[in-house]
Amino acid sequence: MSIKTKYIQTSNEYFHVYNRGVERKEIFFNERNFTYFIRRMTDALDPTEIEIVAYCLMPNHFHLLLFQKEPEGITKFVRSVCDGYAKAINKERSRTGHLFEGKYKIKQIESDDYLLHLSRYIHLNPVRAQLVSQAEEWEFSSCREYFEMRENKIISNRVISDQIGNAEQYRKFVEEYHPQHKEKISRFLFS
Repeated sequence: MSIKTKYIQTSNEYFHVYNRGVERKEIFFNERNFTYFIRRMTDALDPTEIEIVAYCLMPNHFHLLLFQKEPEGITKFVRSVCDGYAKAINKERSRTGHLFEGKYKIKQIESDDYLLHLSRYIHLNPVRAQLVSQAEEWEFSSCREYFEMRENKIISNRVISDQIGNAEQYRKFVEEYHPQHKEKISRFLFS
């Protein structure tokens, strides 16, 4: 049994899910594409199977931090979101072929500390890419939900709140990021 198959069959575990465009090319071409992907996540979300803990959509990739309640929950969710999204983009852009580099990558989150630091890493992705100067400026992530700047939540941030506290404490945690913090999770990141 492959590690991915083992992950797919587990329940009540946290996972980091990632995918990017073919040849690292863009998968989101305009604001409407980002919004459509988020709507697909909202529509595909079955709270009896998975919870979205955090997410960030970048021009050429995405990160999802998911809690799988039932076996195969992540598989069903990601397949529904990505397959429908790829078909829509191919139609919109009159293109054919694969949009994503391959099947999504998945890593199990092994500790609360990793979970906490990964949420910050995900929310700081647009800052590191120099798309914005502060994490909350990026509209296409769950950071605004964490900072209580957006009410329409699709996330369940209880596990992070239980560790860090309220929105202001999480904001401080995110803003106090230092490059050495990446070392805490670097072995869990995708290459």
